[in-house]
Amino acid sequence: MASDIIDIDPGWYQIINEMLAAIKIYQDVNLGKCDLVPTVFSVIKTRHGWLDVQYYGGDEVIAEIVKFSRILSFKTCEMCGKMGDLYCSGKWMHWSNKRTLCKNHAVELYYYTIS
Repeated sequence: MASDIIDIDPGWYQIINEMLAAIKIYQDVNLGKCDLVPTVFSVIKTRHGWLDVQYYGGDEVIAEIVKFSRILSFKTCEMCGKMGDLYCSGKWMHWSNKRTLCKNHAVELYYYTIS
């Protein structure tokens, strides 16, 4: 996998590592036994405070693994991996950058709470 495919902060490294490990285990067991097509990732990045994973191949189990990883990103700080919430960079939520951050990183980076 090329390094330019993954563009995330360190807080989500564990989510990505566990997602890729689960997919590898599933594919190792099931490739050749069913109609499973190998999974190829084109993009793994942060988008509006959540994990955006674009891929092709796989099946419904792979889709559920990716979906679960995305759900984990909604409550995991992008910077450190601790519990987090969605924050925005400006007082006008619709016009600002959004990130999932813990309270400490939100304060450090001057992000506002989304009510």
